Amino acid sequence: MNKRERVYAALEGEAVDRVPLSLWRHFHKQDQTPTGLASATLAFYKKYDFDLIKLTPSGFYAIEDWGAQVILSKDDDQPPTLKKPVIRKPEDWRNLTTLSSTAGSYGRTLEAIKLLTSQLDKEDAPVLMTVFSPLTIAYKLAGDTLLDHLKNYATDVHIGLATIAETTSRFADVVLEAGADGIFFASQLSRADILTEEMCQAFVIRYDLIALERVKFQPAPLVLHLHGANPHFTTVNQYPAHAVSWHNHETGPTIEEALSLTNKTLFTGLDLNNLENGGPAEVVAQAREAIEQTGGKRLILAPSCVIPTKTPSENLQALVEVDRSVR
Repeated sequence: MNKRERVYAALEGEAVDRVPLSLWRHFHKQDQTPTGLASATLAFYKKYDFDLIKLTPSGFYAIEDWGAQVILSKDDDQPPTLKKPVIRKPEDWRNLTTLSSTAGSYGRTLEAIKLLTSQLDKEDAPVLMTVFSPLTIAYKLAGDTLLDHLKNYATDVHIGLATIAETTSRFADVVLEAGADGIFFASQLSRADILTEEMCQAFVIRYDLIALERVKFQPAPLVLHLHGANPHFTTVNQYPAHAVSWHNHETGPTIEEALSLTNKTLFTGLDLNNLENGGPAEVVAQAREAIEQTGGKRLILAPSCVIPTKTPSENLQALVEVDRSVR
């Protein structure tokens, strides 16, 4: 199997010659230009020869065109910071306007996709583009003020989320037109310690499904990432997703539990702390455990989220080698 065949088979729950492997990281300085992001992502892929590429732009790319003022990083290890929230008052949600999918920060991100995919051939790894969920974008715009607004100014937030969801839907569509093979849809607030199940349905699921409306019928891989502790995990079954990503070593459910909660492929298995601070033996043991728990089916071996920038190269190389030795 080539990489593309292997990944697509795993996403469909079919037999694979070996479990696909994907790892990704931020390049906080290089991602400030389309050329820098594409080049850094390609070099990382070529160095380790992963089965799947996740394009990971700045965490603020989706809010820059709404007026976010970002303090850029001076090196790849230091993340950028936001000068101040864009949304501060309830009425600010009503003032958001639908953004162009091809101009500004979104346009630069599309250019990075085109630059990256133009340097890959049909047997290279497929590319997933990171797209943030509407409520995740809302949190990036407002910070913790969002939580107060959800409780006390719900109508205002709903108006803002409708605008964000439409913008996200249009962007997700053109991401595929630009050459990405699929989408890594990152949802950072679908958490029981932040939102009740009722609030999750009203503010997360409702707008996520709008955001995915344009791409759900396309033959494009869709991975749902549930970020953080205590995820509303069973909501994954409401999404048109092929796979689910979550922090399986830091919170529930376990891999074994997840296999019974959903029929989607599991996109997980590697713990971020172990990747950064463990040795090759510990990292390899964790990878083997995930493969054994799934029998090598319905699994794409991946970290729970973006890996720390200082993750030792020998740990990543050990993962590549063990993955290719396990059938």
